Amino acid sequence: MVVTLLFGFLVGYGQANQQLNRRLSQAASQAKKFSEKKRVELTQKTQHLLAENQADVLEYQADEEQEIAEQAAENQARLERVSLLEKSLLSFSQRLDKQQQVLDEHREALEQQRARLTMAKQTEQDLQRRRGEILGQKSALTANQAKQVVLQETETKLAQDFETTVRENHDFMVLNAPRDARNLMTSAIQSAPSDAPKTHIERNILISDPKMRAKITGKNEQRLRLLETLIGVDLIFNPELPESLIISTNDPLRREVARTVINELMTARQLNQGMIENTVKLAQRRLIEQLRQTGETTWKKLQLGWVHPDLLKLLGRMQYRTSYGQNVLQHSVEVAELCGLIAAELGIQPQLAKRAGLLHDIGKAVDREVNGTHVELGVKIAEAYREPTEVVQAIAASHGDVDGDDSISILVRVADSLSGSRPGARSESVEEYINRLKGLERIARQHQGVKDSYAIQAGREIRIIVNPNEVDDHQSQSITDEVAAQIEAELTYPGKIKITTIRQLSAVQYVGGKPTTKKKHAS
Repeated sequence: MVVTLLFGFLVGYGQANQQLNRRLSQAASQAKKFSEKKRVELTQKTQHLLAENQADVLEYQADEEQEIAEQAAENQARLERVSLLEKSLLSFSQRLDKQQQVLDEHREALEQQRARLTMAKQTEQDLQRRRGEILGQKSALTANQAKQVVLQETETKLAQDFETTVRENHDFMVLNAPRDARNLMTSAIQSAPSDAPKTHIERNILISDPKMRAKITGKNEQRLRLLETLIGVDLIFNPELPESLIISTNDPLRREVARTVINELMTARQLNQGMIENTVKLAQRRLIEQLRQTGETTWKKLQLGWVHPDLLKLLGRMQYRTSYGQNVLQHSVEVAELCGLIAAELGIQPQLAKRAGLLHDIGKAVDREVNGTHVELGVKIAEAYREPTEVVQAIAASHGDVDGDDSISILVRVADSLSGSRPGARSESVEEYINRLKGLERIARQHQGVKDSYAIQAGREIRIIVNPNEVDDHQSQSITDEVAAQIEAELTYPGKIKITTIRQLSAVQYVGGKPTTKKKHAS
């Protein structure tokens, strides 16, 4: 059993050893083949890499050779440019040498001319000295004495020519001054601005709807009284024209506020105390802003330079001020432009003249609130806002209160007269017009022996009819003189008023009896 097992083991071992050897030989054969295969592949790859490297080397070599050739060509071009530059420098050097030679020749010629000039000057001095000696010998005068004689004769001749020229210019100016003045004033008036519409002086507001009147009035006129308290005006419905609401006040700004507030309240749906108060405050703020904007616009239009901001507000207040129906702001603008035009023609400072013309009535912006004439107030305002001295003097002399002999003051007075007296510049409201006519007729009827009087031609003439049985011709002339003096003392009127007194005695009588009536015959 053991032998069998041992034999079997040996046989199995032998077979296993044979199989192992056979596998080893197979593995060695496969390894050899794999090695040979890899060697062949490695050889092929090596050859391939060598071929690729050879191509790269050749390509690199070709690039290097091309670059060397390009550098050689560039070097050759540089050499050629250097050669050209050398030739140019050589040519430029030759030209400089020639120019230097020419300059040397000119310098030498200049030195020769300078030497000749020096000699000529010396000769001239010798000749002048010799001439002076000869003149001194012949005239028996020294050089200084001869100079004094020549100077005296020249001064005498110049003085005579100067006096003649001044006399001729003076005569020419005196002869042509009236014509030039007329032309200058005509040109200035033609260039003056047109009249502005007087929409701001309305004193009545028309409320045609009875419901609207009741709405504005309120119960027991409480809303009207509230408006009067808040604004500071009197609101009265005209008894003869119930739909007309009269705004009674001497302050044009309050009148404007009242007019604005009432117009806005007429468009409101509901009214109460709070709304009325807010509307009044808003209207007052808008008016103040409007005054400032108006002042700025006017100042910029005239291009007058810097001004104090508060002075612009006062300037805007003049928009709501009138004098004889003429808007004061528009009048001031006219005066400023007239001053500027005339000053430019006369060679005086136009800007300063326009500034003085615009501010000459600035006192009228506050003369209804502060005691004093508008001239005095205007001077104080101009001094307070540090206006130029010429402007202050022009304001003080604008109405002849003080003597102003400077050119700016004279220009302002002339322009003020032109603006106020030109046709259509000043007018009156209907109420003022009617009151003036009634005043003329009232003054005429106050005198003894006057039968009737009539103001005609828009108040420019009044005709007085006297009783011929009570007044003779001499008394008629006395009545005419007295009426003229009384009108001049009591009334304010534009232009002239003609006073005509008529005394006529007519005696009528008929000749013959009464005409007889014809009798009718029966047919």
